[in-house]
Amino acid sequence: MGSTSKIPGLLYASSKISRTDILDEKTFEWYDEEHIPELIETSGFDSAFRFIDPNPDSEWPYLAVYPTKDFSFFKSDEFRGMKSLQSNKLPGTGAAAEVMDSVSRFDQLVQVYDPTKKGPGHTKCIISAQMKSVSSPAAEEDIDAWYHAEHIRMLATAEGYLRTTRYKLTFSVQLPPSAEDAAKPPVWLALHEFETETVDLDRLRELTNSEWTDKIHEKTEGIFIIYKLAKGFGTQDLFHGVEM
Repeated sequence: MGSTSKIPGLLYASSKISRTDILDEKTFEWYDEEHIPELIETSGFDSAFRFIDPNPDSEWPYLAVYPTKDFSFFKSDEFRGMKSLQSNKLPGTGAAAEVMDSVSRFDQLVQVYDPTKKGPGHTKCIISAQMKSVSSPAAEEDIDAWYHAEHIRMLATAEGYLRTTRYKLTFSVQLPPSAEDAAKPPVWLALHEFETETVDLDRLRELTNSEWTDKIHEKTEGIFIIYKLAKGFGTQDLFHGVEM
């Protein structure tokens, strides 16, 4: 990371349409046409990605991720003052919170594993893995060690694997607001990128099977979703060339 004191971070925003009677996926294009473009025009972002969960029963079918070189941007007046959650393209008063629900997690980057070094533009789908310990605080350190020492290297042998970026939760926001515990996502987040349209989950389980993996799953709970890339914005740089 060199001598810089800036800590890279990620805004990871899951969303769903709550008012399907007045908002459909076409109207939801406001996200691509206004919301994301406004974000990447700020001083904090130059890249963004939007993903879709192809599972028709998905609770949160839409995902947008925004990498930033400086996590402190999320606490800046510029970020807090953005008006992108209001649009005359949305029905009713134009407030996004009236027609869609969202859960946004704000994370600090903790690891980049990029054995292929192919650079931006190759990712077609990702596995989003959110995990937290259900046993003890010490287990959080074990999750981190497992990723670093074993799990990702096993995963990298899968067909189409590109790279993994990992993050640790700092804070989260849910709209509309709900109870604090319900809104707080798991501590750890990993985005495993693939250059294939689909991922063979059974094969992945075989490749990553180990005694350590079994122990991790015994004391954790998680949210694991395969998303397809819908569109990339800006430089489409998800910490390429960063070593952590």
